[in-house]
Amino acid sequence: MVRWRILVVDDHIDALELIRMTLADEYDVLTLSNPLDFYTVLQLFEPDLIVLDIMMPKVTGFQIMEIMQRNETYRDIPIVILSAKDSAREIRYGYKLGARLYLTKPFQPERLKKNVQILFEHTPPTRKPKQLTIAQVKMQLQLKKAYEVGTPGASSTVLQAMEEEKQTRKKEQKRPTPPPEEDQHWEG
Repeated sequence: MVRWRILVVDDHIDALELIRMTLADEYDVLTLSNPLDFYTVLQLFEPDLIVLDIMMPKVTGFQIMEIMQRNETYRDIPIVILSAKDSAREIRYGYKLGARLYLTKPFQPERLKKNVQILFEHTPPTRKPKQLTIAQVKMQLQLKKAYEVGTPGASSTVLQAMEEEKQTRKKEQKRPTPPPEEDQHWEG
């Protein structure tokens, strides 16, 4: 039987380990502590669900969600936010960005597990065949990590995506509105 894939992104190792232990019996769980590696992992792992922290260094979970919403390939992946941010404003914004569930830390592992089960039962993601097996994903991630470590000044794909988005918006704002075209009459 093919197992659902869950990507967990959190900069706290203890939280990642607790989530992995909670979900790994029933799902293939990949944990990621560096949000700058998110898009590399997303493309290789092809998760069916993402558990995402909000407060992380350099890139927030909200920024990741904003970029995902603009990408047709990834916008429909269900996201469970698991964050210490618990104000009504942040929760509303998480749901506005497409979160299916917003849980606050500290969390009860069994509650997370039950909610993930319910999400998969009631709103199963489209099951496309995965390009890589779990073993191939692990091997590719090890190769990519070695490449990134060995390349001075390697930049993050998440930061690149955010910068490209800013540049596109700036260009669109700077474009002058062309004057209306005049009717041209040709006399022969």
